[in-house]
Amino acid sequence: MRRDFLLAGVGAVAALAQEKAEEKPPEIVAGATQDPTPRVGIVLSSFKEGEDHDGTKIAGLQDPQPTNAELSDAQLEAMVRKAIDIGGLRATELYEMIAPDDWVALLAPIRNDARVAGAMLNYLAEHRRGARFTLIDRLGGAQKSWPLEYTRLMAQMAAKFKSAKFELTDLSGAPTIELPADGKPGVSYSIPKLVQECDRIITIAPMATDAKRGVALSMANYAALCAKPTDSDEALLDLFNYKPADFALVCGSKGTEGDGKPVRFNVAVAGMKAVAVDSTAALLMGFKPDDLPYLALGEKRGFGSWDPDEIWTRGNEPEDAKHEFQKPAGWRAPSHG
Repeated sequence: MRRDFLLAGVGAVAALAQEKAEEKPPEIVAGATQDPTPRVGIVLSSFKEGEDHDGTKIAGLQDPQPTNAELSDAQLEAMVRKAIDIGGLRATELYEMIAPDDWVALLAPIRNDARVAGAMLNYLAEHRRGARFTLIDRLGGAQKSWPLEYTRLMAQMAAKFKSAKFELTDLSGAPTIELPADGKPGVSYSIPKLVQECDRIITIAPMATDAKRGVALSMANYAALCAKPTDSDEALLDLFNYKPADFALVCGSKGTEGDGKPVRFNVAVAGMKAVAVDSTAALLMGFKPDDLPYLALGEKRGFGSWDPDEIWTRGNEPEDAKHEFQKPAGWRAPSHG
């Protein structure tokens, strides 16, 4: 049954992001202003047809595949793009939010399937939205350079879309700026300047479990913005607040369960509210969203609702798109009193 939806609070935007937006207003704001209800697209690789809340049919994938199948590049891209298409606001597609000359940063960890970032880049570049695209992550440890699949991806993008710039940036070597945390005297973080300077941020994450938080999804990517470990949910939300994601995408084609065991669950979850996307993705993984405190904290900080009953899902029904992920051995759901 299609979930009911309620109005949720409009996401707070950091002062620096507001200042940037005032310099160049978004092209379309009516949808976000009039109806802030979180909308999340759910698309399994087996998606054949869906139905919207008003009975409107949603076309399925042309070449549906089992959710545990190894997808071809074309099959994976079709799944991801369908989720992007139905994960927008009622009257606003993702590409309509982005200007042709925007600098778009994609916070995409190298543990992800590089083809998912490729699907997003193709989507934006084909719509001629964005003039500069930067894939960002913080490399370290044994990983001193970008994996070959990422360097090949960006070279292919540059050859295909010659009018745009495509680049990889390791945040561990990027110039930084010390910025105060909003509303927290004496608390500051050293973050990459490009986070302050870019026009849009899209966060792309695999479906993954985490020993501390239970899950590591789109908002967990923001831990890469700071060189110091982000141990608390408060710190994670502080970093998210500097530049809240304009769009969030979670894909299970290269996920992990338990304490890092690889798992393939071909589903793409996408939307303009990262809290709602993470809540939905966690639900599909077999977690209870109210057992993940960072989601409730995100709503409290003004980034939208985490409550599944307040999220309008489109595409596959959440009840039909679940795959129980093994929980991390050391993780325990918090007591609710």
